[in-house]
Amino acid sequence: MKSLIPSLFVVVLLLVAGCQDPYEGSTYQVYQENPIASFLAAEEEYTEWVKVLTYADMFNALNQADQDFTAFVPMNEAVQAFYQRMGVTQIEDLGKEYARSMVLYHTMLDTISVQEFINASWVSNLSGDKLSITIDSVNAGQAILNGEARVVKMGLHTSNGLVYVLQDAMRPLVETVFDRMNDNPDYSLFAEVLIKTGWADSLSRLADTLFVDGQAQVSQRQYTLLAVSNATFAQDGIASYDALKQLLQAGDDVTLPTNALNQYVAYHLLEGSYDLDKLLTFSGSDTSAIWDTEATDQVLMITWDSLAVEPYSINLLGTKASFDREQSNVMAKNGYVHAIDGYLPVWEPQQATVVWDLANFAEVRSLVPSDIYQPTEAVSSETKVNISDAACYTTEVSASGIGGTTYSYLTYVTCKANLKKAQFFDRLVLNLGYMGSVAMKTPTLVKGKYKVTLNFIYLSDHAFMKNMTDGNGGLMKVSFDGDNIRNVSPYTTVTSSIANIYEYTLYDEIEFNTTSSHQFKLVVMDPSASTNSKFSIQLDNIIFTPITGQP
Repeated sequence: MKSLIPSLFVVVLLLVAGCQDPYEGSTYQVYQENPIASFLAAEEEYTEWVKVLTYADMFNALNQADQDFTAFVPMNEAVQAFYQRMGVTQIEDLGKEYARSMVLYHTMLDTISVQEFINASWVSNLSGDKLSITIDSVNAGQAILNGEARVVKMGLHTSNGLVYVLQDAMRPLVETVFDRMNDNPDYSLFAEVLIKTGWADSLSRLADTLFVDGQAQVSQRQYTLLAVSNATFAQDGIASYDALKQLLQAGDDVTLPTNALNQYVAYHLLEGSYDLDKLLTFSGSDTSAIWDTEATDQVLMITWDSLAVEPYSINLLGTKASFDREQSNVMAKNGYVHAIDGYLPVWEPQQATVVWDLANFAEVRSLVPSDIYQPTEAVSSETKVNISDAACYTTEVSASGIGGTTYSYLTYVTCKANLKKAQFFDRLVLNLGYMGSVAMKTPTLVKGKYKVTLNFIYLSDHAFMKNMTDGNGGLMKVSFDGDNIRNVSPYTTVTSSIANIYEYTLYDEIEFNTTSSHQFKLVVMDPSASTNSKFSIQLDNIIFTPITGQP
């Protein structure tokens, strides 16, 4: 496999080749002995997909001799079933642009061998979208692609690439999270609830326009939906919208955020786009994780139990649910859909460790290019993005000015291998000057006592702070909700000269009396922040560890 990252230049070539091909409409080989499109045209079981390629003017594009591809090809029955789901009878009913989107969505630049395919968790297609891969542990030689298509044959060789045969056709990412629900009859009840509560509108939007200091700022909207099918509702005796509303004892105005039905829907929504790998990853040796939901001050808990048949559960000690893996990891233009096997009512879990990445906000995601934000591995070269205007942060810049010359007031920076321990391989850098400050909202925390730990980045530029040869060692004042004020100097505790992620205890114990989000504020108290050109404070995350077993 040469590369799994699609080239936009090649995508353009594909389209141009299709539109200007002198053999357009032909289905005989034109470039090499047996390239992909000609291979498909010679096989009876792929005639419907060949029609899609031809109508999209992409047939000869996939016959190019100087480029290799991987084609995910649905069989005839799969294409016909797709038309039925879409309410049409042929590809022409969907239009040429949709047909092209469909071909690009089912095609990868370059080849991926069977061994590489079964070892990968995702691949990128020519649309620039990631397709998740779940290997079927029961049916040998099969896999689930993107939570919606079963791969039944792998790695068929042609002269310019490989073919993977699908039992289902995938829907290109021209659809939103709500479209994924609304167009699937198996989720008609959940779709009805989304519409009546008003959440359908939110799940149909790709972006919102915010005004920050009078300036328009486009904020991309992304969601992760935990979806309940009609069959799953039926297991709990819920056969209709009215039955669900009655069970939850919801009032009439279901559009109110305080309404029980509205909260129920919001409880199934996480802000941000998370695949199963991210949802099922825990911090260190922890076996559970708390996730914020769109329901105000409501969280859910995902737990791992190695002895259980299905080891991952949502709200294990409440009315629990598990992920239906074959129906999960369904991508949409604005997020992910994961199917669950329980109706999952709102429930307050016990305390669990919360790992708060300080750059994990929707507003930051909107300012940072998608191919840079939260890389999946350490990068070879750092990228810096100015996020000073991100509305999730409330900042005050020092009247004395800033000393650092390398960073903006707030900068998003990706991490190289020497900082590979950073969560999401990124960090938040502060350059606010003496008495400058930043405030931000924490995730929802279940009420109780916690130990609070800061993970921060030390670089060679911070040596003067560690040794206090200029200023007072990067002194900072931290607080929650204006209380629990503490002065801390994390950089003075570093005993090594090696660039790395270091840990510092902000609070040995702090108690939150309500389950809610809290305002965290940091004030820079070091005068060198306004005078030293190397000054910066670089933060990874804050970890809230429950303190239990106390009277």
